[in-house]
Parts: sequence; C-alpha cells; structure tokens
Amino acid sequence: MLILHFLGTTFKRYGAVTMSMFRRGKITPNFDLIVDCVDKLLNLWRAQPKDHVHTDITIQSENLLLQIFGHIAFDFDLDALNSSHGRNELNQALTDYLSSINIVFYAPSFIARTYLALNSRYQRARKTMDQYIRRMIEQELNETEESRAKRKRTSLIASLVSSLQQQEEESDENRKGMTIERKYFDEILGNIIGLSRAEILDNMITFLIAGFETTSSALSWFIYAMSKNPRVQQKIKAELKEKLGQNELSLEQLDSLVYLDCVLNEIFRVYPPAAGVSRVLLEDDQLPATGIKLRKGDDILIPLSALARDSRLWKVDPEIFYPERFLNEDKDYAAIALIPFGGGHRQCLGRDLAQFEFKVMAARLMQRVTFSDGGPKLNSGGYENGLTVKPKVVGVTIAFD
Repeated sequence: MLILHFLGTTFKRYGAVTMSMFRRGKITPNFDLIVDCVDKLLNLWRAQPKDHVHTDITIQSENLLLQIFGHIAFDFDLDALNSSHGRNELNQALTDYLSSINIVFYAPSFIARTYLALNSRYQRARKTMDQYIRRMIEQELNETEESRAKRKRTSLIASLVSSLQQQEEESDENRKGMTIERKYFDEILGNIIGLSRAEILDNMITFLIAGFETTSSALSWFIYAMSKNPRVQQKIKAELKEKLGQNELSLEQLDSLVYLDCVLNEIFRVYPPAAGVSRVLLEDDQLPATGIKLRKGDDILIPLSALARDSRLWKVDPEIFYPERFLNEDKDYAAIALIPFGGGHRQCLGRDLAQFEFKVMAARLMQRVTFSDGGPKLNSGGYENGLTVKPKVVGVTIAFD
C-alpha cells in the first residue's frame, strides 16, 4: 500500500515515472507470483509442530510482503522468506530506519537532521538499504534495452533506469573529494525526468517501505481477526468451496469472492493500517459545529479510526466486527466513512496493488489453513502506532486444512 504525498509539479514528476505501473491492468499479471510467495510462507509454517503458537505473525507478514514487492517493483529477489523466524537483513534495516524517523517525525528539520546524523542505528540501516538499492540497479543495468523497454510500464526499477538521461561529465576538479558512493550514483543514475539523485534514492526507499509496511499490517490484522472470529473464517472457507470447489485459486475466480471483499473492508474499517490521512487547506474555513477557525495552509489530520467508529456513519453497531454489514444495512455507506487509502486524486497511488495483494493472500491462506486463538496472553491484540498501526500481541495456532 503506497502512500505518497507530494505537491504540484513534484507530484506530477514523480507520477510520470510511477503511476502507470500501479493500475489494475498492470498488477493482475502478478497473481501467480503472489500465490507462489504465500506458498513459500505456508511451507515454513508447515515445518513447525502442530501445537506451535506463532507469535511472530507481524514479522512474517512483513517478510511476505517484502518478498512480493521486491519482485513486483524491482524484479529482485530480496530473500525475505529465508527463515521461519525473524526479519531478514533488509527488513531489519527498514524497521530500524522507520523507528529512528518516527522519533523525530514532528521535530524541526534541523533537529531531525542532527539527530539522524548522530544516530548509529539509523546510519547502519541507511547503509544497508543503499546497498540493496545498488544491487537492484546493477541487476537492471545487466538487462538488455529491449527487455527494459518491455517491462518499463510494469517494473519500477525498469521505468527508472530506462528514463536515465545522459548527464554531463563533471570536471575533475569538481569530482575531487567526492565519495565513492557519490561517484557511483553520479555515473549510474544521472537525472530521471528531472529527479535528482537524492530524490531517486529516497523514492526507492519510500517505495520499499510503503510497498510492504502498510499491507503487511493489514495482513497481520486479518490473521488476528480470523483467530478471534471463527464464524467469519468458516464463512470465507464456505465461499471458497462454493466458488472454487476442489480447484486451485485462479485470477478469473477472484472477483467472485464477494464475502471475502466484505471481510477485507471490515479489516480496513476496524483495524485501519494508517492512523489517518492529512490534507492542506487551500482556503480559510471553519468547523460548523464549534466555529473553530481554520486557516489556509493548515495541515488537517483525518483520523480513520474515528470515522470507522462514528455511529452517525454506520447503521450496524460500528464497535463490532461484522463483515455482513457491507452486504446489507451498511452496503451504501457514506464515502467519507471508509477511506483507508485517502480520497480524491491524491489518494494512495498503490491502492489497486494493495487491495489486489491483500485479497490474493487472504484467499490463498483461507484455502490452506485455519487460524485459532493462541490464548488471552499471547493473542491480546492492542496496537503499536508508528508509520502504520500494527497489532501489538498476536499469537495464533495454524492448522493445515
């Protein structure tokens, strides 16, 4: 689930490189890839004892999404599903990077820069991330121009590299004192549709983070919710059996899983991966109920969980987990009541990818396994609020059907 907030011409420049590859028509060919990655995770789970309580669901969800997104965006195997325990090197670096950023997210920029410059954990994480990005670029450069041209509308890395422009050589005097890393990216990256080297690197990191962080949170909440709501889980399985019979999950049948759509919407409603979305006021305004004045340029935060639990917006009790609401009483819910990807033309550009990934993963898991509650101490829920809202304590048993 990608979250990019840029303004004016910057948004358009970035969008020119990225938007086309996240449309549904470019996403659906990745169906088999997503299923294969889920099956690799299932194989890791299958190797565990039957009575094993899995307490690392959040980490395993992150590993799965990192593996999927590495292939989809960068045609690169990030080797994230190499173990049934723990984060791989890149996942850990991204986690450390986000933890460091979160501490100074609202601090003045000069304080944030100073803190991060002195933070060894952040610097190690950034170094690891840059190394992976360098490998991705080197691998893409080994592809033929013909191959890159065919893939540039479906692969982020192909789109970036195919958009390289010849950069004028800097004089030897200007290049004295440049670090090896700087020289490398000067020679390799150049300017991409007006994007600077720093913008390219930062955007690749942003895509890495956004491409796995939010959707992995949603998947973790899904597994938690299934373990707490066996009725819903069995109803999903019944729909799968009705629609698929003994056949394997296919792209053609995915859209027929209407109840599963309701469940995923309910996950987004009750457990929104993001705390909120923000917008900047374009003109002065005021709140009608309180008269509080708002000024042009103010940042407005829209809390998603507040909308999801506002009884004025939902006919069925919003405090209960009830997917059937989307089939009946709340079928025609107000558009503002459920905006996990934001709204308008600045909504998350990765919405279609996130929804597609989420549905394929959920359907495949429900075809193969049943999640059960690992007990009140190990499966107590709660949340951790960082870049995304993740479940704090998830412990489930996994039985293969």
